[in-house]
Amino acid sequence: MGIPTVRDRIVQMACKIVIEPIFEADFESCSYGFRPKRSAHDAIQHIRQHLLMGCREVLDADFSQYFDTIPHAPLMKLMERRISDRDVLKLIRMWLKAPVAERTERERVRYLGGKRSKRGTPQGGVISPLLANIYLHELDKEFYRKDGALFRCGARIVRYADDYVTLARYIGDPIKRAVYGKVKELDLVLNETKTRIVRLSEGSFDFLGFTFRYDRHLDGRAGRYLNVVPSKKSQKKLREKIRAILVPGNQKNARQLVAELNQTLIGWRNYFDAPGSYPRQAFRNVNWYLCESLSRFYRRKSQRRSTLSGQRAYEHLVKAGLAIL
Repeated sequence: MGIPTVRDRIVQMACKIVIEPIFEADFESCSYGFRPKRSAHDAIQHIRQHLLMGCREVLDADFSQYFDTIPHAPLMKLMERRISDRDVLKLIRMWLKAPVAERTERERVRYLGGKRSKRGTPQGGVISPLLANIYLHELDKEFYRKDGALFRCGARIVRYADDYVTLARYIGDPIKRAVYGKVKELDLVLNETKTRIVRLSEGSFDFLGFTFRYDRHLDGRAGRYLNVVPSKKSQKKLREKIRAILVPGNQKNARQLVAELNQTLIGWRNYFDAPGSYPRQAFRNVNWYLCESLSRFYRRKSQRRSTLSGQRAYEHLVKAGLAIL
């Protein structure tokens, strides 16, 4: 992470407000990350549409340290196509080459990047997501090029910043060559250990915290239905956050504890209760885990036998306003 100073953040925001509409006019509809009036839920719906239309093979690719590896020279050439103001271009170059101060284990400050840097946009900068989208727009265009292999094979892409999936009825060599060739042309690197081809008839894939898979109908009907649920990794992260709140040394009263837990629970519920998803089982698992965690928390908190044992602790906090998933 490279967090700009307050002065830089203000100027970056002013610059972004001016140049973002210029590039927004060019961006493809498959891109959703850090764009106005677009969200992760929109990207999830787009994937569902492609899967329901029969594109049930997925190239689940992952860039290796994307923000740190964006080459400056090609990025600036893309900027120069739409921006002619030399002062603005100079300002963007200065941001790309701004050194990042980092504290070492010995509490010394060392500087990374700087004028000699030829790659990377500092994560944490206001303008960095826009620059990242501008560069990966070249990958998006490859899927919409009517004389290209990807368009002929019916391949489609859904992208949220540097997270993306390629969907098609069949992921064959032409699609793989076209995608890998474009990534290589952009001078980026794919994480080979995380990049894989998934056939939805046999497996599943994760995207933006959701797992996509085909499951059998619970009522015994023939065939399978598209099931979109919170991923195991997302549920694990939530349990870790709950554990961090319910540490033995937490001396907050019930109302304070509810406020702290709700801040995490309500945000998680709102995100994963997306249209077309089925989070009910995951919500039940979280409620059960919270019930068990609260029981242990109050047993440790009191040296004597706590009256808030078992489910009573959970019910007590629910009465105090705890969110139920």
